[in-house]
Amino acid sequence: MQLNTLTATFKRNLIIKTRAYPKDFFISSILEAIHISLFAYFMYHLLFSGNLNSNFADYTGTSDYMTYIIVGSTMYRFVVRSCLNVSRSLITEVREGTLDSLMLAPFKRIQYFLGNMLEQTLTTSGETLITILICVPFGVNFSNLNPWSTLLAFLISMVAYFSVSILLACVMLYFRDTYISQNTLFALMFLLCGVTFPIQYLPGWVQVFSKLIPVTASLEIIRNSTISGMGISAQINNFAQLFGLSIIYCIIGFKLLKHVEIVALEKIKI
Repeated sequence: MQLNTLTATFKRNLIIKTRAYPKDFFISSILEAIHISLFAYFMYHLLFSGNLNSNFADYTGTSDYMTYIIVGSTMYRFVVRSCLNVSRSLITEVREGTLDSLMLAPFKRIQYFLGNMLEQTLTTSGETLITILICVPFGVNFSNLNPWSTLLAFLISMVAYFSVSILLACVMLYFRDTYISQNTLFALMFLLCGVTFPIQYLPGWVQVFSKLIPVTASLEIIRNSTISGMGISAQINNFAQLFGLSIIYCIIGFKLLKHVEIVALEKIKI
């Protein structure tokens, strides 16, 4: 199987990241994660005096609020990075004036996007490992972590984030906008997907929309695997549902992309 498009895209993005943003972007990402952890720490210990509503443990299966927050914010960073790197790839080609040349080249779209996804996953994983080490004094606890379940949950989550990014890429390319579309989506996911609190606290009709976003199920299986130590067999239905929903998102995204590319090229000519 020829993977020329994937490897070329991965190498290009990695070179750009290491040369244009050698350390500043990396450090800022870590500081952002530490800021979220500090905010949660002070809010939990100073505002709520270390007390949680009994419903929290019933909804989440754990009373470890700090680990719950840190895991959620860590995976949310993967969501943001996926949407920033993968979704903005084609609109960046438009701004650089290379979209028409790219479309004329014999490139494979799935490999192009996967190359972007692979690069961002690699760099974000480095940020995440350092962040978790720094967050240990805040009370993060992975003593119950199930390694195989966590690995599978992470891999399926990357598929889920990739699928969301493809749909967002269609929106960005069609409207030729990144700021409003991406930040609107980030705000909605942060509120609806259970990044900092269980979605059961939301109104019932809002929870319906939450469950239609793959990020919600992703955070649930990641937390079950890392905090509660649930194995693969105990979550097999959740894994299957998340993977199925992600594939549906991917199919819709790539179908829409073909039509959006034509519109984008026509706007360039105008």
